[in-house]
Amino acid sequence: MTVPPEAGDTIAAVSTPPGRGGIGVIRVSGDAAVAVVDGCFDSREPVRDRLARYGVFRGPDKEPLDDVVVTVFRAPRSYTGEDVAEISAHGNPVVLHRILDTLVGAGARRAEPGEFTLRAVAHGKLDLAQAEAVRDFIAARTESQARLAMGQKAGALAKRIHPEKDAIVALVAGLEAAIDFAEDDVPLPDAAVLAERVASTASNLGLLADTFAYGRLIVEGLSVAITGKPNTGKSSLFNRLTVDGRAIVTDVPGTTRDVVTETATLGGVPLRFSDTAGIRTTADRVEAIGVDRTLEVLSEADLMLVVLDVSRPIDGDDENLLSRTAGRPRLVVANKRDLPRRWDPSRFPGSVAVSALTGEGVEALKAAIAHAVTQRRTPSAEEFAITSRRQSETLASAIERLGAAAEGLASDVPHEMILLDLYAALSSLGELTGEVTTDDILDRVFSTFCIGK
Repeated sequence: MTVPPEAGDTIAAVSTPPGRGGIGVIRVSGDAAVAVVDGCFDSREPVRDRLARYGVFRGPDKEPLDDVVVTVFRAPRSYTGEDVAEISAHGNPVVLHRILDTLVGAGARRAEPGEFTLRAVAHGKLDLAQAEAVRDFIAARTESQARLAMGQKAGALAKRIHPEKDAIVALVAGLEAAIDFAEDDVPLPDAAVLAERVASTASNLGLLADTFAYGRLIVEGLSVAITGKPNTGKSSLFNRLTVDGRAIVTDVPGTTRDVVTETATLGGVPLRFSDTAGIRTTADRVEAIGVDRTLEVLSEADLMLVVLDVSRPIDGDDENLLSRTAGRPRLVVANKRDLPRRWDPSRFPGSVAVSALTGEGVEALKAAIAHAVTQRRTPSAEEFAITSRRQSETLASAIERLGAAAEGLASDVPHEMILLDLYAALSSLGELTGEVTTDDILDRVFSTFCIGK
């Protein structure tokens, strides 16, 4: 997918989610959008910008398809920056697709995923980071996700990097002037001063880059693996934390032989809980496969809940699990606190004693998980965080080139070479907001959009 030309063709798509509902919306955008819609629409009211009109939408043979409301948004005061017509019909998928087919027959074509937002970027209505925020806002499942996406949609990223871009431009201007007008005795800026300014700019961008860990957490969620040897109450705890009851619970060791996952929300952050097969040495082939899958999940988890049975002595399987998870983000959960204890949970600092059977201590465990989440939030991520890997990689590239420029200044590298690094850093910052784009970048961003947006 590439940026459409100024005089692009006319596209159409159903913009509301699949399924039945009270209302369904078809969006049409392009130079011929109003003419295409008007040719299929009977209304007593004339076409007026930003005025909703009621009438009948007719098919190719002029048969009435539905009573609809059409609203026109003339360029450039529309979402895409082009002429846009929106048809609000009854939310019956059959009717909506008959209307769409009629529009295609009248001269429009079906939009590709994200093409409306791509046109908004092409016509300067949104920058690339704001377009990504539109996608994230639509996909938001929690208030924190929606709030973060709304901030980016309002242009927060562009505002954050603007001072740093200005600082790099000032550095470039000073060097260019000194090089171009050397014969006029324009002095070169002091290398130490330049290096300090470059390092300061890189540091500020580094603080922004550090917010990605928390931004990714808000958007993608925290992966929490519940692990332990068989019959320690992992599945019961999984059911308590997810309030779903998906995991089968019996008193037979090794009941869970595959990974069961469910999502819950805690403090506005989505948590992906995984109930895993008990880890122990076993001759059972099926159970052994489950153990292998458990180890794969543990290797990718952001946080592990290591469940130990406080009513039984710690044995070799427990010790093996504790050794496997040492040095990784984990919480030790001393389960079955409703039974007589055979060991003191305080031997594991930060551990939480619970009873998955009665629910005792579960709220304290949730608080401990929430604390593990907030620890990932840096001070610079309090109000804003970058959320996409593209943004993170692009920022890292800018910081790397600024680092190269600072090293060059300290090593008396010719200023022409320093300028190459500074220009490259500026180009990377331009990629963040779409001022500098390639087809690969656009494809990477808009391939994840839904059709109709």
